Amino acid sequence: MKLVKARFEKTEFGGQMVETVKAIDFYLEEKSHTSQWQEPEKYKRLSKDIDRLFAQFEIFKLAVKQFYGVEYHFTRTDDYFGCCTNEGEDFLFRFEREKKSGKGLLKKLEKFEELEAAANKADEVYQAEPENAELEAAFDKAYKEEFEAMEELLNSITAYMNGEIDTETSKKMLFTHREELKQILEKAMD
Repeated sequence: MKLVKARFEKTEFGGQMVETVKAIDFYLEEKSHTSQWQEPEKYKRLSKDIDRLFAQFEIFKLAVKQFYGVEYHFTRTDDYFGCCTNEGEDFLFRFEREKKSGKGLLKKLEKFEELEAAANKADEVYQAEPENAELEAAFDKAYKEEFEAMEELLNSITAYMNGEIDTETSKKMLFTHREELKQILEKAMD
């Protein structure tokens, strides 16, 4: 049987294979932004989902090899993801990624700063009445939101830099060189 790539994705089998590959990429990306230590349940769930999706992909891969005599593999880079042969020259399908931009990081930084200011204000109010349970709960909530925004920002900076800097270095940049970081992100938007 001859493989016609243009028609393959339009078949039910091809469409399901494409959806599986898109899901694998999505869950891998999601897992890369999930802290194993801060969100252990979510991290475990994502790992199980990824394992299940790769098992499904292996079935598709075997069927394509059986029907068409070509073995395709899942591939994933910063620029694209899809299915290709071992040499990476023949793609069954390939999806280009959007180019990275500092705009998204700058928005996350601005969101973090808003939540940081809100947490500082909640702390100030709580410190004035430390025995008020409602004020304590409000501060806890505000601090949690600030922490989650910070973690998302730090993970995004690390991902943007392709792992060249770790989250600890990103954190130092955020708290000791914030204005410089903003300038860098603004330049990256151009």
